[in-house]
Amino acid sequence: MSSVIKDPGSSGPSGTTQLVATLFAKSKPAGDTSADITPTDGRQQNVSSIPPRCPSELTTVLNTLVAPYTIQLQSALPLSPRVHQLIYTTTSPGFPPDLRNLPQLTSFERTHSLEIVLQYLPSPSDAPSTTHRTLKLAVFDLDSTLIDQEVIDELARTISITPLVAAITARAMAGELDFSASLRERVALLKGVRADVWDQLKQVVTFAEGARELCRALRRLDVKMAVLSGGFVEMAEWVKGQLGLDYVHANHLLTSPPTSTHPFPHLSGLLSPNHPIIDATQKSLLLQQIATENQIRLHESMSVGDGANDLEMLGVVGSKGGLGVAFKAKERVQTAAPNRLNSTSLTDLLYLLGYNEVEIAELVRE
Repeated sequence: MSSVIKDPGSSGPSGTTQLVATLFAKSKPAGDTSADITPTDGRQQNVSSIPPRCPSELTTVLNTLVAPYTIQLQSALPLSPRVHQLIYTTTSPGFPPDLRNLPQLTSFERTHSLEIVLQYLPSPSDAPSTTHRTLKLAVFDLDSTLIDQEVIDELARTISITPLVAAITARAMAGELDFSASLRERVALLKGVRADVWDQLKQVVTFAEGARELCRALRRLDVKMAVLSGGFVEMAEWVKGQLGLDYVHANHLLTSPPTSTHPFPHLSGLLSPNHPIIDATQKSLLLQQIATENQIRLHESMSVGDGANDLEMLGVVGSKGGLGVAFKAKERVQTAAPNRLNSTSLTDLLYLLGYNEVEIAELVRE
């Protein structure tokens, strides 16, 4: 496979590190009539070869933003007709964590209809010496990330209280409500849902575009995978089996035997007191626990989610040089997360590891 992210130990003077900017073209800017480029054979391209949709002034913009850190362009590489990667070297030990949210950068993205994902690779002594970014652990949220639905809202639908529960879910995911308290409130409303509802829901739930393909690719790359869900273990275990994941942690619901009011086994409206609620803090702790058990460092990890309860696990990975990606996330989460990506397919996360279109096609094949 072709080299995209260079080994920092050989990419520049002693002590250098890398800033990698992956540019996703959402659509051509108004007035741009240029044709798409064809996928390359992986050879380095001069920045002037980047098509107009990724104009060369990006170099100037990024250099201006990170001027105190002595950034210089190392290479530019088209990964697909709509994805490009620019790699910069710097002698700085770091850059401001809010670099992505600087007005100049967001304005540039808007003007050129781009979305830019910035990665700061660890120091040479810790960085992976590989042709692509080394990834050993990938941790995912479940609802609205690996699957399209919020399972708790689908449970509510079976007893016709979806609007009530969904309104609370939306506020909780946006960070407007305490997650644990709002979960208990919503679970209480589910009292009376049939305990065998899960088989019914498996016919309703749909996997997010690219979820199966991404997990297939990560298995080929020997990446450990986990789902850490603020939803429920019954659905999370099923998804684990469907996608070939290694770990699952989710909330446990209690069931009640038949009663005169509900003459069938049903949800009690309570969470198990013997299991912790999988809230933001638990997700972060569980991620670190899985990494430690497998002797994986956090800069070799990726976490992906969309809700406010995912921010801690995105942040703990991002703060150590890993990939913490808010994927099609709520507005507050996009602003606060280390990185955001609003793509139609989860397979686009593979571009962040430095794989090009041809390589991704090979990784995701059945």
